[in-house]
Amino acid sequence: MNNKGQITVFLSLILSALLLLGLFAVRICKFYTAKARACMAVDSAISDIKSEYNSYIFEHYHILLFDKTDYGRGEAAVEEFFGDSVKDNLDYGQNLAYVAITDFDLLTDNNCEALKSQIEDYAAYAALDYTGDAIMSKTGGKDAVMDEKILEKMDVDINANNETAENNSPSDGSELTNQGNDPDGDNNKTIKKKEDDPRRFTKNIGKVGILFFVAPEDLKISSDIVDLSECPSWKLSAGADFNNLNDSFNSYSRLKKDLKKNTAWNNSIIEAGCGLAYAREVFNSAVNQDKNEDTVFKFELEYLACGKSSDYLNLKKAVNRICVIRFPINFTYLLSDTARMTRVKEIAYSLSFATAVPEPILKYLIAGCWSYAEALSDVRILLDGKKCEFKKSNSNWKTDINHLSSSLKEKQNGEGKGMSYEDYLLILMALDMDASYRRMLDVMQLNARRIYPDFKMENAAVGLTVDVSIESSDSIFDFNISGGY
Repeated sequence: MNNKGQITVFLSLILSALLLLGLFAVRICKFYTAKARACMAVDSAISDIKSEYNSYIFEHYHILLFDKTDYGRGEAAVEEFFGDSVKDNLDYGQNLAYVAITDFDLLTDNNCEALKSQIEDYAAYAALDYTGDAIMSKTGGKDAVMDEKILEKMDVDINANNETAENNSPSDGSELTNQGNDPDGDNNKTIKKKEDDPRRFTKNIGKVGILFFVAPEDLKISSDIVDLSECPSWKLSAGADFNNLNDSFNSYSRLKKDLKKNTAWNNSIIEAGCGLAYAREVFNSAVNQDKNEDTVFKFELEYLACGKSSDYLNLKKAVNRICVIRFPINFTYLLSDTARMTRVKEIAYSLSFATAVPEPILKYLIAGCWSYAEALSDVRILLDGKKCEFKKSNSNWKTDINHLSSSLKEKQNGEGKGMSYEDYLLILMALDMDASYRRMLDVMQLNARRIYPDFKMENAAVGLTVDVSIESSDSIFDFNISGGY
C-alpha cells in the first residue's frame, strides 16, 4: 500500500509538471501569436501607406512615391492614417498605445538616389536600350572636342604667311584688281566688296533669331513662362559652359575659343546610361510629343537639358548648344576638304582688301562662318525629325559658301542612319546629369500639381520608419519598423 501511495504522488507530480509546462507553452504561444499579429498589423499599415502612391506620376513616369504631408494636410495626417490602419488590423483584445513616424525616406535624398534606383529598375523591366552605347556607336567613340594639333597648325600657317598677308586695304569699296598677292598665281581676280562677305549672313542670323532659320514652319513653340520657383532644380547652376558661338566671325582669337569650348562627353554618357534611356522613353521633345499628351512643357527633353522657363527659351538654347557641338566637327572636316578650302581661300583673298583683314586670318574666319552655316543646316534636318551623320564627308555636306541663305532654305534630306535630334539632347543632358535628374522631378511636379495642387517633390517619400507600442492582455509590444518601395 505504501508503494502505491508513493507511485500516486510521483505520477501526480509528473502530471502537474506536465500541466504547468503545457500551460506555460500555451502562454508562450499566445504571447508570440499576439506579437506576430501586432507585427502584421504594423506591416499592413505600412503597406496601406505605400498604397497611397501618386497615381499620376506612377502612370506617366513609372516612379512610386507618396506624399509625406498627404497633399498639404501635414505629416500628422499621415501618422493618423497610419495609426487608424494599425487599429483596423489589430487582433481582438489588442490596443494601440503609441505610434510615431520617426523618419521618411525621400526621393531626393542622397542626390536623388531613390529616383535613380527606380529608373534603373524600370529600365531593366522595360528592356530599354542602353542609350549611351547607342550614341557612342553613332559617333565612332568620338566627341566634338577640337584637336589641339589642328589649332596649332592654324597658328603656324598664319605666322608663316603673316608678312605676305599684310596688304593695304583700298580707300573705297570699289572693285579692284590684285597686283601680286594671289596665292594661286592668278593676278586677274576681282576683289569683292564688303557686301559680298559671307559672314554678313551669319551675323544677321543672330539678329533675326536662330529658330527662324532652323525650326519647321509647323512646329508650335510656346513663349509662356513657367514658374519654377518651387521646383527642385531652381537653385541649380546653369551647368556646362555652352555660350553661343560668335556668329560675326570677326575675331581669330574668339574663333579658336569657340572651337575649344566643347566638353568631352564620352564618360558622361556611359555613366548616365539608364537615366538617358529612361528620359528618352518617357519625356516629350520638339520632334516627338507622343509620350505625354498634356504637359506643362511641350519640349520636355529640351527642358531637362537646358533648364529654361519656356519652351521657346529651351529650344533656342538647345539649338545653340547643338550648333556648338556640330561646329568643330564641321570645321575639322572643311579644313581637310581641298576643293572647298580652295573656294574659301579665293573668297578670303578677294575680301582681304575690302575688310583690311589679312588673308591667312580671313581664310579661317570664313571657314568658321561656313562651318557654322553647315551646323545650322544640320540642326534644321534634325528638327525635321531626320538624322545626320556625326562625321562630315563630301557626300553629306549640304551648304554652298556662295549661296548660304538659299542653302538653308532648301529642303534637305537626312541620312537613313546617324544621329537624331534627341541623341544630341541626351548628350547635353549627360554633361550635367545631376541637374537633369532634378529637372525630371520638376517636370513630374509641374504636371502632377494640375491634379494634386499641393504636391511638392520635396515631400515625395519612398519609405518610412515608425515606432509603435501595442498593448495585448498583460503584454506590451514595442516595434521600430521601416518599409518602402
